[in-house]
Amino acid sequence: MRQADRADQAYEGEKAYEAEELTQTERMTLRWHLHCVASLLPYEQRAAVLEAWLTVDPSVLFIARDASPELTVAVIERGSVPLRVALAGCVGDRALQDRLIDAGEPEVDRRLAGNPRLEYEPGCRLRLRDPAVMATARHGYRADHHRRALLSGDPDLAAAALADRRGDARGDVGPTTWAAAWVTVRRHGGTARMRQVPEDLSALPGPLDPVGADVAAACAEAWPEPFLDTVEERWLGTGALLRRLRSVREPSLWEARRTVRGILREPYRIDWRLVAAARFGGRGRLPRAAVTELLLHPDCPPDVAVVLRTGRPALPGRPLPPPAPRPAAPAARAGNGHRPPWVPAWQPPGDTGPLGDSAESARAVLREAPVAYRSADGPTLDHLHAVIERGLLHADEVAALVRPAQVLTSWVGQGSGHADVRRAAWSGRSALHVATSALLARWTAGEVRPGPWIAMYSRIRRFPGSLPELLAHVERFGRADGAD
Repeated sequence: MRQADRADQAYEGEKAYEAEELTQTERMTLRWHLHCVASLLPYEQRAAVLEAWLTVDPSVLFIARDASPELTVAVIERGSVPLRVALAGCVGDRALQDRLIDAGEPEVDRRLAGNPRLEYEPGCRLRLRDPAVMATARHGYRADHHRRALLSGDPDLAAAALADRRGDARGDVGPTTWAAAWVTVRRHGGTARMRQVPEDLSALPGPLDPVGADVAAACAEAWPEPFLDTVEERWLGTGALLRRLRSVREPSLWEARRTVRGILREPYRIDWRLVAAARFGGRGRLPRAAVTELLLHPDCPPDVAVVLRTGRPALPGRPLPPPAPRPAAPAARAGNGHRPPWVPAWQPPGDTGPLGDSAESARAVLREAPVAYRSADGPTLDHLHAVIERGLLHADEVAALVRPAQVLTSWVGQGSGHADVRRAAWSGRSALHVATSALLARWTAGEVRPGPWIAMYSRIRRFPGSLPELLAHVERFGRADGAD
Protein backbone atom coordinates (compact mmCIF):
# COMPACT_ATOMS: atom_id res chain seq x y z
CA MET A 1 0.00 0.00 0.00
CA ARG A 2 1.34 3.44 -0.87
CA GLN A 3 2.30 5.72 1.99
CA ALA A 4 -0.17 8.38 0.81
CA ASP A 5 -2.99 5.84 0.96
CA ARG A 6 -2.01 4.85 4.49
CA ALA A 7 -2.01 8.52 5.47
CA ASP A 8 -5.49 9.07 4.04
CA GLN A 9 -6.82 6.05 5.93
CA ALA A 10 -5.30 7.35 9.14
CA TYR A 11 -7.23 10.58 8.71
CA GLU A 12 -10.72 9.32 7.89
CA GLY A 13 -11.89 10.61 11.25
CA GLU A 14 -10.19 13.97 10.78
CA LYS A 15 -13.00 16.14 12.12
CA ALA A 16 -13.23 14.13 15.33
CA TYR A 17 -9.47 14.44 15.79
CA GLU A 18 -9.56 18.21 15.36
CA ALA A 19 -11.97 18.44 18.29
CA GLU A 20 -9.66 16.41 20.54
CA GLU A 21 -8.59 18.19 23.71
CA LEU A 22 -4.84 18.39 24.18
CA THR A 23 -3.05 18.52 27.50
CA GLN A 24 -0.73 21.43 28.18
CA THR A 25 2.32 19.24 27.54
CA GLU A 26 0.92 17.99 24.23
CA ARG A 27 0.10 21.52 23.15
CA MET A 28 3.58 22.74 24.01
CA THR A 29 5.08 19.85 22.04
CA LEU A 30 2.85 20.66 19.08
CA ARG A 31 3.95 24.29 19.15
CA TRP A 32 7.57 23.16 19.26
CA HIS A 33 7.09 21.15 16.07
CA LEU A 34 5.33 24.07 14.39
CA HIS A 35 8.07 26.52 15.38
CA CYS A 36 10.68 24.23 13.86
CA VAL A 37 8.72 24.05 10.60
CA ALA A 38 8.27 27.84 10.47
CA SER A 39 11.98 28.46 11.10
CA LEU A 40 12.82 26.40 8.00
CA LEU A 41 10.75 28.65 5.74
CA PRO A 42 12.19 31.67 3.90
CA TYR A 43 12.50 34.65 6.22
CA GLU A 44 9.83 36.77 4.56
CA GLN A 45 7.19 34.02 4.95
CA ARG A 46 7.64 33.07 8.60
CA ALA A 47 5.48 35.78 10.13
CA ALA A 48 2.60 35.11 7.73
CA VAL A 49 2.60 31.39 8.61
CA LEU A 50 2.60 32.19 12.33
CA GLU A 51 -0.34 34.54 11.79
CA ALA A 52 -2.27 31.69 10.14
CA TRP A 53 -1.64 29.50 13.20
CA LEU A 54 -2.54 32.42 15.49
CA THR A 55 -6.14 32.18 14.26
CA VAL A 56 -6.26 28.62 15.64
CA ASP A 57 -4.10 29.01 18.76
CA PRO A 58 -3.84 32.49 20.36
CA SER A 59 -0.79 31.31 22.33
CA VAL A 60 1.02 29.73 19.40
CA LEU A 61 4.29 31.49 20.30
CA PHE A 62 4.31 30.24 23.88
CA ILE A 63 6.48 27.19 24.58
CA ALA A 64 8.52 26.12 27.60
CA ARG A 65 11.41 28.27 26.42
CA ASP A 66 11.77 31.19 24.05
CA ALA A 67 11.07 30.63 20.38
CA SER A 68 14.12 30.59 18.15
CA PRO A 69 15.65 33.92 17.04
CA GLU A 70 14.77 32.95 13.46
CA LEU A 71 11.10 33.35 14.44
CA THR A 72 11.14 36.13 17.01
CA VAL A 73 13.11 38.52 14.82
CA ALA A 74 10.72 37.86 11.93
CA VAL A 75 7.73 38.53 14.21
CA ILE A 76 9.16 41.86 15.40
CA GLU A 77 10.25 43.06 11.96
CA ARG A 78 7.48 41.68 9.72
CA GLY A 79 4.62 40.54 11.95
CA SER A 80 1.29 42.24 12.49
CA VAL A 81 0.34 43.93 15.76
CA PRO A 82 -1.67 40.88 17.01
CA LEU A 83 1.36 38.67 16.37
CA ARG A 84 3.66 41.04 18.26
CA VAL A 85 1.12 41.14 21.08
CA ALA A 86 1.20 37.35 21.25
CA LEU A 87 5.00 37.45 21.37
CA ALA A 88 4.99 40.13 24.09
CA GLY A 89 2.96 37.85 26.34
CA CYS A 90 5.61 35.12 26.45
CA VAL A 91 9.02 36.44 25.36
CA GLY A 92 11.73 36.16 28.01
CA ASP A 93 14.76 37.59 26.22
CA ARG A 94 15.64 41.07 27.43
CA ALA A 95 16.89 42.30 24.04
CA LEU A 96 13.62 41.27 22.38
CA GLN A 97 11.60 42.90 25.16
CA ASP A 98 13.51 46.13 24.56
CA ARG A 99 12.79 45.94 20.84
CA LEU A 100 9.09 45.48 21.52
CA ILE A 101 9.10 48.49 23.83
CA ASP A 102 10.93 50.56 21.20
CA ALA A 103 7.98 50.05 18.84
CA GLY A 104 5.79 52.18 21.15
CA GLU A 105 2.57 50.24 20.51
CA PRO A 106 0.05 50.50 23.40
CA GLU A 107 -1.37 46.99 22.82
CA VAL A 108 2.12 45.48 22.93
CA ASP A 109 3.00 47.46 26.07
CA ARG A 110 -0.10 46.23 27.89
CA ARG A 111 0.60 42.59 27.01
CA LEU A 112 4.27 42.93 27.90
CA ALA A 113 3.37 44.40 31.30
CA GLY A 114 1.47 41.19 32.07
CA ASN A 115 4.34 38.94 31.01
CA PRO A 116 5.66 37.08 34.09
CA ARG A 117 9.06 36.78 32.38
CA LEU A 118 9.50 40.55 31.95
CA GLU A 119 13.02 41.59 32.98
CA TYR A 120 13.62 44.40 35.45
CA GLU A 121 15.13 47.00 33.08
CA PRO A 122 12.39 46.71 30.40
CA GLY A 123 9.83 46.80 33.20
CA CYS A 124 11.31 50.08 34.44
CA ARG A 125 10.99 51.52 30.95
CA LEU A 126 7.32 50.58 30.89
CA ARG A 127 6.77 52.09 34.36
CA LEU A 128 8.34 55.38 33.31
CA ARG A 129 6.45 55.50 30.01
CA ASP A 130 3.01 54.81 31.49
CA PRO A 131 2.76 53.90 35.20
CA ALA A 132 -0.89 52.92 34.80
CA VAL A 133 0.00 50.15 32.33
CA MET A 134 2.20 48.37 34.87
CA ALA A 135 -0.11 49.17 37.78
CA THR A 136 -3.21 47.67 36.15
CA ALA A 137 -1.67 44.55 34.54
CA ARG A 138 -3.69 41.51 35.60
CA HIS A 139 -0.78 39.08 35.53
CA GLY A 140 2.99 39.07 35.68
CA TYR A 141 3.50 40.85 39.00
CA ARG A 142 7.06 40.48 40.31
CA ALA A 143 7.41 41.57 43.93
CA ASP A 144 11.21 41.66 43.74
CA HIS A 145 11.11 43.97 40.70
CA HIS A 146 8.51 46.21 42.35
CA ARG A 147 10.51 46.44 45.56
CA ARG A 148 13.69 47.18 43.62
CA ALA A 149 11.99 50.02 41.74
CA LEU A 150 10.66 51.53 44.96
CA LEU A 151 14.16 51.47 46.49
CA SER A 152 15.96 52.58 43.32
CA GLY A 153 16.68 56.16 44.43
CA ASP A 154 15.38 57.45 41.08
CA PRO A 155 12.53 59.88 41.89
CA ASP A 156 10.72 59.34 38.59
CA LEU A 157 10.93 55.54 38.85
CA ALA A 158 9.96 55.57 42.53
CA ALA A 159 6.94 57.77 41.80
CA ALA A 160 5.91 55.45 38.95
CA ALA A 161 6.31 52.39 41.18
CA LEU A 162 4.08 53.99 43.84
CA ALA A 163 1.21 53.70 41.36
CA ASP A 164 1.44 49.90 41.47
CA ARG A 165 -0.61 48.88 44.51
CA ARG A 166 -0.55 45.15 43.92
CA GLY A 167 2.35 44.75 46.33
CA ASP A 168 0.32 46.16 49.20
CA ALA A 169 -2.77 44.10 48.36
CA ARG A 170 -0.70 40.90 48.25
CA GLY A 171 1.46 41.77 51.26
CA ASP A 172 4.65 41.39 49.21
CA VAL A 173 5.97 44.92 49.83
CA GLY A 174 6.45 46.17 53.38
CA PRO A 175 5.59 49.64 54.67
CA THR A 176 9.25 50.63 55.01
CA THR A 177 9.74 50.06 51.27
CA TRP A 178 6.78 52.28 50.45
CA ALA A 179 8.09 54.92 52.86
CA ALA A 180 11.56 54.82 51.29
CA ALA A 181 10.03 55.53 47.88
CA TRP A 182 8.10 58.51 49.28
CA VAL A 183 11.29 59.83 50.86
CA THR A 184 13.08 59.58 47.50
CA VAL A 185 10.31 61.59 45.84
CA ARG A 186 10.44 64.18 48.60
CA ARG A 187 14.23 64.57 48.55
CA HIS A 188 14.29 65.27 44.82
CA GLY A 189 10.95 66.96 44.19
CA GLY A 190 10.12 68.80 47.39
CA THR A 191 6.67 69.61 48.64
CA ALA A 192 5.26 70.34 45.18
CA ARG A 193 6.13 66.86 43.94
CA MET A 194 4.83 65.28 47.13
CA ARG A 195 1.48 66.95 46.58
CA GLN A 196 1.37 66.07 42.89
CA VAL A 197 2.00 62.33 43.29
CA PRO A 198 -1.05 61.59 45.51
CA GLU A 199 -3.21 63.54 43.03
CA ASP A 200 -1.91 61.39 40.19
CA LEU A 201 -2.46 58.19 42.17
CA SER A 202 -6.04 59.12 43.01
CA ALA A 203 -6.94 58.60 39.32
CA LEU A 204 -6.05 54.90 39.56
CA PRO A 205 -8.43 52.34 41.07
CA GLY A 206 -7.87 50.99 44.55
CA PRO A 207 -6.98 52.54 47.90
CA LEU A 208 -3.56 53.94 48.74
CA ASP A 209 -1.18 51.92 50.87
CA PRO A 210 -1.05 52.95 54.58
CA VAL A 211 2.09 55.04 54.07
CA GLY A 212 0.57 56.73 51.02
CA ALA A 213 -2.57 57.52 52.99
CA ASP A 214 -0.47 59.23 55.69
CA VAL A 215 1.46 61.15 53.04
CA ALA A 216 -1.75 62.30 51.36
CA ALA A 217 -3.10 63.51 54.72
CA ALA A 218 0.14 65.38 55.44
CA CYS A 219 0.13 67.00 51.99
CA ALA A 220 -3.40 68.23 52.61
CA GLU A 221 -2.09 70.49 55.41
CA ALA A 222 -1.33 74.13 54.68
CA TRP A 223 2.28 73.62 55.79
CA PRO A 224 3.05 69.93 55.16
CA GLU A 225 6.75 69.82 56.06
CA PRO A 226 6.50 68.93 59.78
CA PHE A 227 3.72 66.45 59.07
CA LEU A 228 5.86 64.75 56.41
CA ASP A 229 8.74 64.55 58.91
CA THR A 230 6.36 62.81 61.32
CA VAL A 231 5.29 60.33 58.63
CA GLU A 232 8.92 59.47 57.85
CA GLU A 233 9.74 58.91 61.50
CA ARG A 234 6.60 56.84 62.03
CA TRP A 235 7.48 54.38 59.27
CA LEU A 236 11.28 54.56 59.02
CA GLY A 237 12.46 55.65 62.46
CA THR A 238 14.11 53.63 65.20
CA GLY A 239 10.81 53.29 67.05
CA ALA A 240 9.28 51.51 64.04
CA LEU A 241 12.32 49.21 63.90
CA LEU A 242 12.12 48.33 67.61
CA ARG A 243 8.41 47.65 67.27
CA ARG A 244 9.09 45.22 64.42
CA LEU A 245 11.90 43.49 66.31
CA ARG A 246 9.77 42.96 69.42
CA SER A 247 7.01 41.42 67.31
CA VAL A 248 9.22 38.56 66.08
CA ARG A 249 7.77 35.26 67.27
CA GLU A 250 9.47 32.25 65.75
CA PRO A 251 9.58 28.67 67.08
CA SER A 252 13.39 28.40 66.93
CA LEU A 253 16.31 30.76 67.38
CA TRP A 254 17.71 30.32 63.86
CA GLU A 255 14.32 31.09 62.31
CA ALA A 256 14.01 34.17 64.51
CA ARG A 257 17.49 35.33 63.47
CA ARG A 258 16.60 34.85 59.81
CA THR A 259 13.49 36.99 60.28
CA VAL A 260 15.49 39.67 62.09
CA ARG A 261 18.07 39.74 59.32
CA GLY A 262 15.29 40.40 56.83
CA ILE A 263 13.99 43.27 58.98
CA LEU A 264 17.44 44.86 59.30
CA ARG A 265 17.86 44.81 55.51
CA GLU A 266 14.93 47.19 55.20
CA PRO A 267 15.72 50.93 54.92
CA TYR A 268 15.23 51.91 58.56
CA ARG A 269 16.99 54.96 59.97
CA ILE A 270 18.71 53.52 63.03
CA ASP A 271 19.62 55.79 65.94
CA TRP A 272 22.05 53.56 67.84
CA ARG A 273 21.68 55.57 71.05
CA LEU A 274 18.00 54.63 71.15
CA VAL A 275 18.90 51.00 70.42
CA ALA A 276 21.30 51.04 73.39
CA ALA A 277 18.62 52.59 75.59
CA ALA A 278 16.20 49.84 74.56
CA ARG A 279 18.73 47.23 75.75
CA PHE A 280 18.98 48.61 79.28
CA GLY A 281 16.84 46.79 81.78
CA GLY A 282 17.32 43.23 80.48
CA ARG A 283 16.69 41.24 77.34
CA GLY A 284 12.95 41.56 77.69
CA ARG A 285 13.04 44.83 75.82
CA LEU A 286 14.81 43.26 72.81
CA PRO A 287 14.53 39.62 71.77
CA ARG A 288 17.68 37.49 71.92
CA ALA A 289 17.74 37.04 68.13
CA ALA A 290 17.52 40.81 67.65
CA VAL A 291 20.42 41.43 70.02
CA THR A 292 22.58 38.87 68.23
CA GLU A 293 21.91 40.28 64.77
CA LEU A 294 22.31 43.90 65.88
CA LEU A 295 25.76 43.00 67.22
CA LEU A 296 26.69 41.73 63.75
CA HIS A 297 25.37 44.82 62.00
CA PRO A 298 28.25 46.57 60.19
CA ASP A 299 27.17 50.03 61.46
CA CYS A 300 26.90 49.06 65.12
CA PRO A 301 29.26 51.38 67.19
CA PRO A 302 31.63 49.67 69.68
CA ASP A 303 30.08 51.31 72.75
CA VAL A 304 26.61 50.21 71.67
CA ALA A 305 27.98 46.70 71.09
CA VAL A 306 29.06 46.59 74.76
CA VAL A 307 25.57 47.60 75.86
CA LEU A 308 23.94 45.00 73.62
CA ARG A 309 26.28 42.27 74.86
CA THR A 310 26.22 43.01 78.62
CA GLY A 311 23.14 45.13 79.20
CA ARG A 312 25.35 47.77 80.90
CA PRO A 313 27.34 50.71 79.59
CA ALA A 314 31.08 50.41 79.02
CA LEU A 315 33.20 51.08 82.15
CA PRO A 316 35.35 54.24 82.15
CA GLY A 317 38.99 53.59 81.34
CA ARG A 318 38.44 50.13 79.98
CA PRO A 319 39.19 49.87 76.25
CA LEU A 320 36.31 48.92 74.01
CA PRO A 321 36.48 45.54 72.29
CA PRO A 322 37.21 45.57 68.60
CA PRO A 323 34.17 45.53 66.34
CA ALA A 324 32.88 42.20 65.16
CA PRO A 325 34.63 41.11 61.97
CA ARG A 326 32.57 41.37 58.85
CA PRO A 327 32.08 38.19 56.86
CA ALA A 328 34.58 37.88 54.06
CA ALA A 329 33.23 38.51 50.59
CA PRO A 330 33.12 35.41 48.40
CA ALA A 331 36.04 35.12 46.05
CA ALA A 332 35.21 36.06 42.49
CA ARG A 333 35.16 33.17 40.09
CA ALA A 334 37.54 33.26 37.21
CA GLY A 335 35.44 33.91 34.14
CA ASN A 336 35.90 32.19 30.86
CA GLY A 337 36.03 35.52 29.06
CA HIS A 338 34.89 35.89 25.50
CA ARG A 339 34.74 32.59 23.71
CA PRO A 340 35.59 32.70 20.03
CA PRO A 341 33.20 31.05 17.57
CA TRP A 342 33.66 27.32 17.80
CA VAL A 343 34.02 25.46 14.53
CA PRO A 344 33.79 21.67 14.98
CA ALA A 345 36.64 19.72 13.48
CA TRP A 346 35.85 17.32 10.68
CA GLN A 347 34.94 13.81 11.78
CA PRO A 348 34.74 10.62 9.75
CA PRO A 349 31.21 9.38 8.91
CA GLY A 350 29.53 7.24 11.52
CA ASP A 351 27.77 3.88 11.26
CA THR A 352 24.85 3.57 8.85
CA GLY A 353 23.27 0.83 10.98
CA PRO A 354 20.17 -0.84 9.51
CA LEU A 355 20.35 1.40 6.42
CA GLY A 356 23.16 -0.78 5.07
CA ASP A 357 26.12 0.08 2.88
CA SER A 358 24.35 0.82 -0.39
CA ALA A 359 21.87 3.33 -1.75
CA GLU A 360 19.33 0.57 -2.56
CA SER A 361 19.30 -0.79 0.99
CA ALA A 362 18.98 2.70 2.49
CA ARG A 363 16.03 3.52 0.23
CA ALA A 364 14.30 0.23 0.99
CA VAL A 365 14.61 0.70 4.77
CA LEU A 366 13.49 4.35 4.71
CA ARG A 367 10.39 3.44 2.64
CA GLU A 368 9.24 0.89 5.22
CA ALA A 369 10.66 1.82 8.64
CA PRO A 370 10.04 5.07 10.53
CA VAL A 371 13.01 7.08 11.73
CA ALA A 372 13.42 7.85 15.42
CA TYR A 373 15.65 10.05 17.50
CA ARG A 374 16.98 6.95 19.25
CA SER A 375 16.14 3.33 18.52
CA ALA A 376 17.60 -0.05 19.45
CA ASP A 377 17.04 -1.70 16.05
CA GLY A 378 15.49 0.87 13.66
CA PRO A 379 17.06 3.75 11.70
CA THR A 380 17.94 6.87 13.65
CA LEU A 381 18.91 10.40 12.74
CA ASP A 382 22.59 9.59 13.27
CA HIS A 383 22.27 6.83 10.65
CA LEU A 384 20.83 9.38 8.21
CA HIS A 385 23.79 11.67 8.76
CA ALA A 386 26.19 8.79 8.07
CA VAL A 387 24.38 7.89 4.83
CA ILE A 388 24.64 11.48 3.61
CA GLU A 389 28.25 11.94 4.68
CA ARG A 390 29.28 8.67 2.97
CA GLY A 391 27.62 9.83 -0.25
CA LEU A 392 25.19 6.88 -0.45
CA LEU A 393 22.13 9.17 -0.78
CA HIS A 394 21.80 12.86 -1.49
CA ALA A 395 20.30 14.97 1.28
CA ASP A 396 17.35 15.95 -0.98
CA GLU A 397 16.38 12.29 -1.35
CA VAL A 398 16.76 11.59 2.34
CA ALA A 399 14.54 14.58 3.25
CA ALA A 400 11.83 13.24 0.92
CA LEU A 401 11.96 9.70 2.42
CA VAL A 402 12.15 10.31 6.17
CA ARG A 403 8.98 9.64 8.06
CA PRO A 404 7.27 10.74 10.20
CA ALA A 405 7.67 14.30 9.01
CA GLN A 406 7.78 15.86 12.48
CA VAL A 407 10.92 13.92 13.38
CA LEU A 408 12.74 15.48 10.45
CA THR A 409 11.49 19.05 10.81
CA SER A 410 11.86 19.25 14.58
CA TRP A 411 15.41 17.89 14.32
CA VAL A 412 16.83 20.14 11.63
CA GLY A 413 14.65 23.17 12.44
CA GLN A 414 15.70 23.63 16.06
CA GLY A 415 18.41 26.07 17.09
CA SER A 416 21.22 23.55 16.95
CA GLY A 417 20.21 22.67 13.38
CA HIS A 418 20.64 26.29 12.33
CA ALA A 419 23.98 26.35 14.18
CA ASP A 420 25.17 23.31 12.22
CA VAL A 421 24.59 25.18 8.97
CA ARG A 422 26.65 28.12 10.20
CA ARG A 423 29.46 26.17 11.84
CA ALA A 424 29.71 22.59 10.55
CA ALA A 425 28.83 22.69 6.88
CA TRP A 426 30.48 19.31 6.32
CA SER A 427 27.98 17.43 8.52
CA GLY A 428 25.05 15.37 7.30
CA ARG A 429 22.72 17.31 9.54
CA SER A 430 23.73 20.57 7.86
CA ALA A 431 23.00 19.09 4.43
CA LEU A 432 19.67 17.73 5.69
CA HIS A 433 18.76 21.16 7.05
CA VAL A 434 19.42 22.82 3.69
CA ALA A 435 17.52 20.13 1.80
CA THR A 436 14.48 20.38 4.08
CA SER A 437 14.43 24.16 3.81
CA ALA A 438 14.65 23.93 0.01
CA LEU A 439 11.77 21.41 -0.06
CA LEU A 440 9.53 23.78 1.91
CA ALA A 441 10.57 26.78 -0.18
CA ARG A 442 9.66 24.96 -3.39
CA TRP A 443 6.28 23.96 -1.97
CA THR A 444 5.35 27.49 -0.81
CA ALA A 445 6.41 28.94 -4.20
CA GLY A 446 6.83 32.39 -2.69
CA GLU A 447 3.34 32.76 -1.18
CA VAL A 448 1.57 31.82 2.02
CA ARG A 449 -1.91 30.35 1.69
CA PRO A 450 -3.47 30.19 5.18
CA GLY A 451 -5.64 27.15 4.45
CA PRO A 452 -2.93 24.48 4.17
CA TRP A 453 -1.00 25.89 7.15
CA ILE A 454 -4.12 25.90 9.33
CA ALA A 455 -4.73 22.31 8.27
CA MET A 456 -1.16 21.45 9.27
CA TYR A 457 -1.75 22.69 12.83
CA SER A 458 -3.93 19.74 13.81
CA ARG A 459 -2.27 17.12 11.59
CA ILE A 460 1.49 17.34 12.00
CA ARG A 461 1.51 15.81 15.47
CA ARG A 462 0.25 12.38 14.34
CA PHE A 463 0.93 12.32 10.64
CA PRO A 464 2.81 9.07 9.84
CA GLY A 465 4.09 9.97 6.36
CA SER A 466 7.03 11.90 5.00
CA LEU A 467 7.26 15.67 4.64
CA PRO A 468 6.23 15.75 0.93
CA GLU A 469 3.23 13.55 1.77
CA LEU A 470 2.31 15.83 4.66
CA LEU A 471 2.45 18.89 2.40
CA ALA A 472 0.29 17.20 -0.22
CA HIS A 473 -2.13 16.09 2.49
CA VAL A 474 -2.62 19.55 4.00
CA GLU A 475 -2.96 20.97 0.50
CA ARG A 476 -5.98 18.75 -0.13
CA PHE A 477 -7.57 19.31 3.26
CA GLY A 478 -6.85 23.04 3.16
CA ARG A 479 -8.81 23.38 -0.06
CA ALA A 480 -11.61 21.11 1.18
CA ASP A 481 -12.03 23.15 4.35
CA GLY A 482 -12.17 26.39 2.39
CA ALA A 483 -9.86 28.01 4.92
CA ASP A 484 -8.06 30.06 2.31
